Amino acid sequence: MNVSLVGLGHIGKAVVGILNENRGYFKNKFGSDINVISVSDSKTTIYNKKGLNLDKVLMYKERKELDEAAEVIKIDDIYSLPSDIIVDMSPATKDGIAGMRMYKNAFESGKHIVTSNKAPLALHWKEIMESSVAHKKHILYESAVGGGVPLFNLNRYSLKSSNILEFKGQVSSTINFVLNQLMANVDFNEAIKTAQNMGIAETDYHDDTNGLDGARKTVIIANALLGLDYTLNDVKYEGIENLGNIDYMRNSGEIYRVLSHIIPGPKPVVESKIFSIKSGDSLAAMDSLSMGYLEKTDNNDDLTVFEKHDGPLETAAQVVNDILLLS
Repeated sequence: MNVSLVGLGHIGKAVVGILNENRGYFKNKFGSDINVISVSDSKTTIYNKKGLNLDKVLMYKERKELDEAAEVIKIDDIYSLPSDIIVDMSPATKDGIAGMRMYKNAFESGKHIVTSNKAPLALHWKEIMESSVAHKKHILYESAVGGGVPLFNLNRYSLKSSNILEFKGQVSSTINFVLNQLMANVDFNEAIKTAQNMGIAETDYHDDTNGLDGARKTVIIANALLGLDYTLNDVKYEGIENLGNIDYMRNSGEIYRVLSHIIPGPKPVVESKIFSIKSGDSLAAMDSLSMGYLEKTDNNDDLTVFEKHDGPLETAAQVVNDILLLS
């Protein structure tokens, strides 16, 4: 199975590391020989038809000399390479157009897509899925929403006999970490600085703190679980940049989190906003850096799934899992 990787940030490097360290294990256990033939960062695409030396990829990336690791090609050349899957781990963009075009080009070229990139799915879901079906190619996106927490694959394979009654999920760690800091009387700018030092907030953090990141993820969850074709325009969302009731929240004794909330129906509820969580609620077991969700169903009762901490490694593990599912 030949793979082209696009994006070599924290998640991309973690994916390269997992594939490098576990190639023999994956082959022995699953019969999947994952061969990375091209890697692209924001400036350079390198290629080796026999497979890249992933140790060298990481070493030269660290030196900021990726072009020294193998033959350099143009990014658009990846569609003509003998790869079976293109893996998109590039950052989200405001309009998601570049990602959408990548996926459509991949399908037209006979390639599957694995993606951790939220923007194309949140903004161009219908067009992407129609192209996937038309060309009989798959797109898997487990890592785009819940980091390392299984959500779509769990629903796809283990909850077929149940209908979803309600979904409530903590899927954006940055905004919830900052909100938790504000609840502890930490200044907003100081909380942002701490989050950036921890590596969980970008230099331009506003997509997280104004609620856009959570809204993107909410759209994807609603579309995937309910069969909708919503875009960001169909989602109600809020952020934490101008909280007028923070003193009340601090004195309430309750836990507050920004959650994705979805209820199916003739007029589905699809929103991302601040919720109060009582101490006995199953979601109260999560801290501000956790990722997880409560899913109420008719036949499988109420399911709570979460991980205590989420970061690039956990997200990368789900990217690799999707690659293995397609191999």
